Amino acid sequence: MAQPDHVRIVLAHHLTRDGEQLMPGDEIEVPQHEARQLISAGYVANVDPTDTDAVAKALAPVERKPAMAKPTANKAAGQASG
Repeated sequence: MAQPDHVRIVLAHHLTRDGEQLMPGDEIEVPQHEARQLISAGYVANVDPTDTDAVAKALAPVERKPAMAKPTANKAAGQASG
Protein backbone atom coordinates (compact mmCIF):
# COMPACT_ATOMS: atom_id res chain seq x y z
CA MET A 1 0.00 0.00 0.00
CA ALA A 2 1.30 3.43 -0.89
CA GLN A 3 2.55 5.67 1.88
CA PRO A 4 1.36 9.30 1.87
CA ASP A 5 4.91 10.64 1.53
CA HIS A 6 5.79 8.36 -1.40
CA VAL A 7 5.85 9.21 -5.09
CA ARG A 8 6.11 7.17 -8.29
CA ILE A 9 8.91 7.97 -10.70
CA VAL A 10 10.08 6.56 -14.02
CA LEU A 11 13.80 5.95 -14.29
CA ALA A 12 15.88 7.52 -17.05
CA HIS A 13 18.99 5.44 -16.30
CA HIS A 14 20.03 2.08 -14.83
CA LEU A 15 19.88 2.07 -11.04
CA THR A 16 20.64 -0.49 -8.36
CA ARG A 17 18.30 -0.08 -5.40
CA ASP A 18 18.13 -2.46 -2.45
CA GLY A 19 20.18 -4.97 -4.46
CA GLU A 20 17.74 -4.92 -7.38
CA GLN A 21 18.84 -3.92 -10.88
CA LEU A 22 16.36 -1.40 -12.27
CA MET A 23 16.21 -0.46 -15.93
CA PRO A 24 15.42 2.80 -17.74
CA GLY A 25 11.65 3.05 -18.07
CA ASP A 26 10.97 1.16 -14.84
CA GLU A 27 8.43 2.86 -12.59
CA ILE A 28 9.24 2.71 -8.90
CA GLU A 29 7.67 4.08 -5.75
CA VAL A 30 10.06 5.89 -3.42
CA PRO A 31 9.88 8.27 -0.45
CA GLN A 32 9.77 11.94 -1.47
CA HIS A 33 13.25 12.65 -0.09
CA GLU A 34 14.71 9.86 -2.24
CA ALA A 35 12.79 11.11 -5.27
CA ARG A 36 14.28 14.58 -4.76
CA GLN A 37 17.79 13.08 -4.75
CA LEU A 38 17.10 11.04 -7.90
CA ILE A 39 15.63 14.07 -9.69
CA SER A 40 18.64 16.21 -8.75
CA ALA A 41 20.98 13.52 -10.06
CA GLY A 42 19.08 13.30 -13.37
CA TYR A 43 17.78 9.76 -12.82
CA VAL A 44 14.10 10.56 -13.34
CA ALA A 45 12.76 10.43 -16.89
CA ASN A 46 11.15 13.56 -18.36
CA VAL A 47 11.94 15.76 -15.35
CA ASP A 48 14.40 18.61 -15.79
CA PRO A 49 15.93 19.24 -12.34
CA THR A 50 16.08 22.98 -13.14
CA ASP A 51 12.35 23.20 -13.98
CA THR A 52 10.59 23.85 -10.67
CA ASP A 53 7.14 23.09 -12.11
CA ALA A 54 8.27 19.73 -13.50
CA VAL A 55 9.95 18.85 -10.20
CA ALA A 56 6.82 19.79 -8.22
CA LYS A 57 4.66 17.67 -10.52
CA ALA A 58 7.05 14.72 -10.20
CA LEU A 59 6.94 15.01 -6.41
CA ALA A 60 3.14 14.84 -6.22
CA PRO A 61 2.10 12.11 -3.78
CA VAL A 62 0.94 8.75 -5.08
CA GLU A 63 -2.82 8.80 -5.58
CA ARG A 64 -4.66 6.11 -3.73
CA LYS A 65 -7.30 4.30 -5.71
CA PRO A 66 -10.54 3.81 -3.77
CA ALA A 67 -11.30 0.21 -2.93
CA MET A 68 -14.08 -1.27 -5.01
CA ALA A 69 -17.17 -2.14 -3.02
CA LYS A 70 -17.79 -5.84 -2.71
CA PRO A 71 -21.39 -6.98 -3.24
CA THR A 72 -23.18 -8.09 -0.11
CA ALA A 73 -24.02 -11.76 0.29
CA ASN A 74 -27.69 -11.04 -0.55
CA LYS A 75 -26.81 -9.20 -3.78
CA ALA A 76 -24.39 -11.93 -4.83
CA ALA A 77 -26.99 -14.63 -4.15
CA GLY A 78 -29.62 -12.68 -6.10
CA GLN A 79 -27.34 -12.37 -9.12
CA ALA A 80 -26.50 -16.06 -9.08
CA SER A 81 -30.17 -17.14 -9.03
CA GLY A 82 -31.27 -14.58 -11.64
